[in-house]
Amino acid sequence: MSNTNMDAFIDNLAEGLTPCKRLAHPLRRALPWVILALVYTAGAAQFIGLRPDLAQKFADPVFLFETGLMLAVSLSAFMASCWLCVPDMRGAKWIVATPVTMLAVFVFWTVLRLYAEGFEIPALQWDHCLSDGALMGFVPAAAVIFLGRAGATTRPCMMALMNVAAAGALGYIGLRFTCALDTAAHSALYHLLPFVVMGAVLGAGARRVFRW
Repeated sequence: MSNTNMDAFIDNLAEGLTPCKRLAHPLRRALPWVILALVYTAGAAQFIGLRPDLAQKFADPVFLFETGLMLAVSLSAFMASCWLCVPDMRGAKWIVATPVTMLAVFVFWTVLRLYAEGFEIPALQWDHCLSDGALMGFVPAAAVIFLGRAGATTRPCMMALMNVAAAGALGYIGLRFTCALDTAAHSALYHLLPFVVMGAVLGAGARRVFRW
């Protein structure tokens, strides 16, 4: 191939290329979301109304364990999401193990509670925790998806899982601060299932949502 043809071939390949801005470090990208999500969830909980026994619940080890674990899931999942925005994850592919492990611990804990308490499906109330959960989860979920789309992940399904875990865990915490019903069945149906459904929907379209 002559030099002229080679130059024409290179020009043809580069014709559609446009400059792109380098992503900031994942920790710098994470900080605005963390602040926004925490402030928004706290504000939404105040708007909905805090549970009347909240002061007593801060002395309940089960309540503290669940909320602390889910806060750790939310923060670590979002950190993993920020690293997933980079195609090679900056060499830190191990980072997803932390939120996945803690999420598995929470699922196991929930199953144990359901077994110990028994699973009696509570009456469906659309105007209770389902609407409150949608209010708390929508903005953090939209924000984390928007930030994810700014990157170029090579693992869209894992990105979708991390995004739903980040927003869903934070929404779960908000519901625990506003809903006074502590049974495992109620938590599973009203506090967890909506975010599982959201994750299934996002996962099904992950390759379209998080495409290059």
